[in-house]
Amino acid sequence: MPYLQLPDGVPLYYEEHGAGKPILLLPGWTVTTRFWQRQIADLSRDHRVLTFDLRGAGASGKTPDGHTLSGYAADLERFLTEKNLEGVTLVAWAMGVSVSVHYLAAHGSNRVSRFVWVDHSPRFFANPDWPFGLSGDFSPHALDTILHQLRHDRRAATLDMLQIMFPNGLSASEEEWMYGEMLKTPTEVAITMLAAVAGTDLRPLLPELKLPVLLVNGSRSAVPYEVGGWLEKHLPEGRRLVLEGAGHAPYWDAPEGFNGGIRQFIEETS
Repeated sequence: MPYLQLPDGVPLYYEEHGAGKPILLLPGWTVTTRFWQRQIADLSRDHRVLTFDLRGAGASGKTPDGHTLSGYAADLERFLTEKNLEGVTLVAWAMGVSVSVHYLAAHGSNRVSRFVWVDHSPRFFANPDWPFGLSGDFSPHALDTILHQLRHDRRAATLDMLQIMFPNGLSASEEEWMYGEMLKTPTEVAITMLAAVAGTDLRPLLPELKLPVLLVNGSRSAVPYEVGGWLEKHLPEGRRLVLEGAGHAPYWDAPEGFNGGIRQFIEETS
């Protein structure tokens, strides 16, 4: 199993498949490299596909430190540098988007040539000037309820999250392995992760994204798919792709449309 040692000694688990122009798949909250299996098998036929587990998640080292968006962004920068990656297509889902935006705001597009923003609202909480909060009406109180449940009934909280992520349903075996992967993140780390991403408003950082951005949304997601249209108007080089019938994980629900969209995006922006 390949690992990259981070500056503070934490081992970062990663995978590398195929050859060609690099695509880096960055997972979200407590999610691991295994969730990208429907992309790795396809995209690695003609690309070099890399992915890694965030610190504290999956097979990466467990640590109470570094669990901030800027901390994860520093890990991403270290990975890109150590692997000497250039011209990268960075594909990030959910919390991975927040990490990537912080990385791009700090480091620009020296190593990343294009960015795929997958089903993520730049602001979680709804208010009168922001109608695109999670589920349309997500509030700080709702977040507190989720964090409390994570601490006191991790199993129920995780299964609830899986239902939100995959509204089209999962088989019993799929739910079992996904649950197991998500539970590899220690509970306190999972709580810190979620609080960090939910409490951050990405909108002030959007002008720093001076590269082509593909905005992918599922029409059945808890993230209102209309947020893609709003982002398209507020990003210098934004374009959108809505995958009909897909939920919060459009890469899983509609892999052909998702992978085809990435290939087309790479071709059009190369």
